[in-house]
Amino acid sequence: MPTYQIPITHQPPDLSLLTGLAWKNDSLSYEELAGYLANKHPHTITVVLDNLSPELRNRKTHVQKTQDVLMSRYHELLHQLLTAELGKEAANDQYRQWLEKYRQRWLNEGQTKDLDDYILELEMEPRYQKVIQKRYKNIEKLKQPRFTTHRERYYNLPEPITHVDWRSPYDNLFIWTEDSQKPACAGRYVARGGSGSSGARETNSRFIFALGLLNQKQPISSHLFVYDKTNQLYQLHTFSTLTVPKYDIGANYHLETARQKQVLRGTCFMWWENFTELQKLFVGTEEELV
Repeated sequence: MPTYQIPITHQPPDLSLLTGLAWKNDSLSYEELAGYLANKHPHTITVVLDNLSPELRNRKTHVQKTQDVLMSRYHELLHQLLTAELGKEAANDQYRQWLEKYRQRWLNEGQTKDLDDYILELEMEPRYQKVIQKRYKNIEKLKQPRFTTHRERYYNLPEPITHVDWRSPYDNLFIWTEDSQKPACAGRYVARGGSGSSGARETNSRFIFALGLLNQKQPISSHLFVYDKTNQLYQLHTFSTLTVPKYDIGANYHLETARQKQVLRGTCFMWWENFTELQKLFVGTEEELV
């Protein structure tokens, strides 16, 4: 199959593909997983994650902003002086001893303040406060609380797929249907792969190998979406055979090269020009990626 480009269009998404799902994962090997999924109508959905437009990163309509409390500059200096005096390893060991020393008092006094506050007030301040006062004129200013703003981009997909690991440039969803005589066990299930964490990479590789093996016996359809720079979801294409991002396959779930090629025979792969801004999407076979 020759390499071809997928147009980045703005087709409305078929949300029925993404609704009525429940999370499910397991520890089956890829071969066991292929057998398990054989009669369960498996398919894949890939959502390419374009970067959010810079002008939208502060808008409440596109990003949920929360404030996280940071250690005050004064407390930070106390910790720095402890480390400078004892060294990192010994300082950590000393701090652990102080935690044990004051834990019972903290419990007895009803946990009305943080356990760390006992250490700061009774151990570290008497030890280093004069050193800090010699360096800084306004010590009260150093004690003022500090905050940082955490921004989490909204992922406007149906429940339960409302959060994603933004470290990954794509969201791979592996979906199948379970028919059961027990109503509580029937339904559509989904597992997630990606590149953001070791667990996501393992799931990604294991399911792609399983479906690649199964695809040689029964075609596995794949659906391609894009979550664009304005948090809008669009549907780009549906493939009649297994088609997945070429990235991270084999990561955290390794197969020998010869075996991997054999398992993925007939699988198609998609890739894009860069991860900074989605401009062009391509699809081709494994041979064309070498």
